[in-house]
Amino acid sequence: MRRLLLIISISFVSLVQIVAQINVPQPVTLKRAQIPYSDMDSWWSRHVTESRLIGGSEVIYFEPGPDDARFQKIEGTIEHLTPWATSNVKAEVGVRAANQSVFREKRGDGYCARLETNLKKVVVLGIVNVKAIASGSIFTGSMVDPIIEPNNPRHNTLMGIPFNEAPSALSFDYKLIAGQQRLQATGGFSVKKIAGADKSEVYMLLQSRKENPDGSLTVKRVGTAWQRFEQSKMQWINNYQIPVVYGDASQQPGFKPYMNLISDADPYYAINSKGQKVGYVESGWSNNADDITHIIIVFSASYEGGAYIGSPESKLWIDNIQLIYD
Repeated sequence: MRRLLLIISISFVSLVQIVAQINVPQPVTLKRAQIPYSDMDSWWSRHVTESRLIGGSEVIYFEPGPDDARFQKIEGTIEHLTPWATSNVKAEVGVRAANQSVFREKRGDGYCARLETNLKKVVVLGIVNVKAIASGSIFTGSMVDPIIEPNNPRHNTLMGIPFNEAPSALSFDYKLIAGQQRLQATGGFSVKKIAGADKSEVYMLLQSRKENPDGSLTVKRVGTAWQRFEQSKMQWINNYQIPVVYGDASQQPGFKPYMNLISDADPYYAINSKGQKVGYVESGWSNNADDITHIIIVFSASYEGGAYIGSPESKLWIDNIQLIYD
């Protein structure tokens, strides 16, 4: 039984470690500098059957992408057909488990995305109750499928898609329930209270990536749009914009430490031309918009979801994502 508990705990940790992260190596065709399926009205769906050991539930979840009968309730992924991924994933480490923290929700004549932070509970054979905080996120990129490596959450996510234009702002509609009491639950049996109210997070990074002869990447930050939200907004805020700061954002008014360059303390990952997964950091700032090669866009219900920290009250609704150009 002790070994069983360990297997289940590891499986569920692998599931929630990837909730706030992202990068898709496949080129995505852009429609005049707008990212496809950004209006949140078109979704494909996936079917996952969890292991009988944890109840054998049938889980169906939705992802932004082609609304086509061929891509409804399918078993696999279609990352080559959509630039968007979410924290709805399948993990297989001892058992098969599904995480669902992003939902398609009706809005007017179309849909929007609802991102939730949940205290996930997995009951094993009616006895074991494993708990973990999972924060809903939606992002440009792709994710390893199924998740089989529980120890390195960034290693399971590939953040960003090819892109070479220079928007002046990121625009979107949103509403928000900002949770108060934060919890930390890492896939074991205990839940710890964490000081401070929760915040939702939205950011967009414009990067210059160059591949070296050995397959490693040299990456610089060209543009930064980043904000954390802590005030609930129960009515839709339409056409909200976060401006892009080009060049060294750390020297601009309003800079926050969390906007800094990706460092070796938390490297991101990408697939190089050799098909290898490589880690990278951002080596510096660039103010040359002509160098832009990739774009990362992230929406997350809880800003520290990757550390299994968040409030189960937190919810973030997103719709009509657009890139603004001067």
